Amino acid sequence: ALAKASARTEDLIAFQGLPGAYSDLACRAALPKMRTLPCAAFEDVFAAVRGGQAHLAMIPIENSVAGRVADIHHLMPTSKLHIIAEWFLPIRNQLMAPKGASLKTIKSVESHVMALGQCRRIIRELKLKPRVAADTAGSAREVAESKDITREAIASRLAAEIYGLDILKENVEDETN
Repeated sequence: ALAKASARTEDLIAFQGLPGAYSDLACRAALPKMRTLPCAAFEDVFAAVRGGQAHLAMIPIENSVAGRVADIHHLMPTSKLHIIAEWFLPIRNQLMAPKGASLKTIKSVESHVMALGQCRRIIRELKLKPRVAADTAGSAREVAESKDITREAIASRLAAEIYGLDILKENVEDETN
């Protein structure tokens, strides 16, 4: 959903997460002419709009597989912002690792708990040890920085591009819808 305060001249849209997060992807897809502003927490996203650092905010409301995003339902009523539109983003999870890694070298996979839950089949098939991370893009960044070919992340194609990871297997989500 998009939340808007009074009119701003900025061309920024705030989202929760790091560059390459699915919310970043949603911002870029919904409003390609706007620049994205990453924020650490949902509260920071709302504060960016209220404080004038961003014109709009893109926040997740629901995941069709994992359910509603509980924090938003608690934060939205007191945010003084209003939903003005919605955007549906198909989630396509990619299995990614540092240069030199292969499906034979990887031992563990890191991602947000929802992404790990959406990709149970491939995790079992490859006998990977899942590790819960704060978010998908953050796990991609950490795996890239480690340069450890036994570690991989599940995140967006954009995250793989931003953090220089190779995609070892595409669209690994259990459900295509």
